Amino acid sequence: MQFMTPSKLVSALIFALLCNFTWADEARTEVLRFTKGATGTSVSSNITGYNTVNYKVTAKAGQQMVVKLSTNHTATYFNVYAPGSGPGDAAIFIGSTNGDRYAATLPKNGTYTIQVYMMRSAARRDESADFKLRVDIDSANSSDSSSERGRSRIAWDYDASGYLPCSAGEPNFRRQCPMQVKRAPGSAEIRTRKPIEEHGQRVLYFANDRFSTDDGSPLNWQRQGDNWWLAAGKQEYYLIPDAVIFGG
Repeated sequence: MQFMTPSKLVSALIFALLCNFTWADEARTEVLRFTKGATGTSVSSNITGYNTVNYKVTAKAGQQMVVKLSTNHTATYFNVYAPGSGPGDAAIFIGSTNGDRYAATLPKNGTYTIQVYMMRSAARRDESADFKLRVDIDSANSSDSSSERGRSRIAWDYDASGYLPCSAGEPNFRRQCPMQVKRAPGSAEIRTRKPIEEHGQRVLYFANDRFSTDDGSPLNWQRQGDNWWLAAGKQEYYLIPDAVIFGG
């Protein structure tokens, strides 16, 4: 059996310690705090390679949380983890498949983790990414009252309700998204659930054969028979019949 010399043993220990320090530096944690009276905050930062940033924010069950990531780097995303979980556990939102915006009614009290990271293909190349993260949480006095507000975001003075053919990722329209519509002569406002988020809401405005949305997401649309084919952002697809817009 061959034993390590003292000098080799010391070198191995130093190397192991350096590896541990490098690994620890790959993930940093920051606590997000809102200024008094504010319901949101923004933070700008950057990551390189396998570095990640874990942002911690505390909220109550029933509150509405919206997270938006802005970056020019196409391989940088964020995940959201419920209280008691974190990177390595199941996420309640995965940015690489669901896009750069998360909006949902929070399921439980506690501290949520928002992890900003780079896809492995880009991390291996040691690429760098500047980003801006915006987090908003509605100001509720209690989880009960905020839950009521969360439900009322799609409850309003509408003319008709039903379902829209919808889908996420590709326009196969295999799902049915609940919707409500308020009509006016030649125009309409449609509120529907996003196919990519259980509690996310998409608001669409129609007028003069054009669509717009409340959050500025890019839209593309075209006629298909008596329907409008519409894509919102990179992940959402809707098929909107004329009967929804004009009645009948």
